[in-house]
Amino acid sequence: MARLRAVLFDVDGTLLDTRDAWVAAFDAGLAAIRKTSMSGSEAAQWIGTPIETIYAERCGLAGDELVRAVREFQRVEAESVREGMRAYPRIREALADLSSWRLAVVTNKRHDTAVEALRVTGLLPFFALVVGGDSVPHKKPAPDPVLQAAASLGVPPGDCAVVGDTEADVRAGKAAGARSIGVTWGYGTRARLEAAGVDYLIETPDALPPLLRALTPSTAVSGTCIRT
Repeated sequence: MARLRAVLFDVDGTLLDTRDAWVAAFDAGLAAIRKTSMSGSEAAQWIGTPIETIYAERCGLAGDELVRAVREFQRVEAESVREGMRAYPRIREALADLSSWRLAVVTNKRHDTAVEALRVTGLLPFFALVVGGDSVPHKKPAPDPVLQAAASLGVPPGDCAVVGDTEADVRAGKAAGARSIGVTWGYGTRARLEAAGVDYLIETPDALPPLLRALTPSTAVSGTCIRT
């Protein structure tokens, strides 16, 4: 097994509880085009899936309506960073215990929104790199964010672990050749993570550092600070 050198984190449902902000943004996106096909509370079961996919496949949007709804979703989500996003309990402590690995974020959020959310919640200094959904040609579950993060860190994808709460995170990691660690405190379910073929499951942030140490036969070297 390759030496684990980098850990790549999802944001929504993994590092941060963003459900309230996401639901408000989802509802605002549909309201902008005068559609009420689904509530944000109902759609929240798919947090982690690209918003474009949810609007298109679950709400039947296409063309200009889809573009306008996504634009409004992203605007409202960005504006709600301060009020609607907070770190999960014990996340900060877990990240502080991971100084032996290079840490990065791979999220389907816009890069600027993700950076601001991490900054406001005090988590940004832990990460060498933030790859947003607008930083790559294809969002998760495509492997693009994972591959870009690995390349930017100078680490082979096989030396990375992707930590996330949904099947999109697992599939992105597996497609890139990385290991996957599913977390059960977020918006996905254990059944969906297992169906996607997750390699490891943890139930609390405190379980992450010991798992990573068990997967790493030798100590990784921390990277320099890079953001894209």
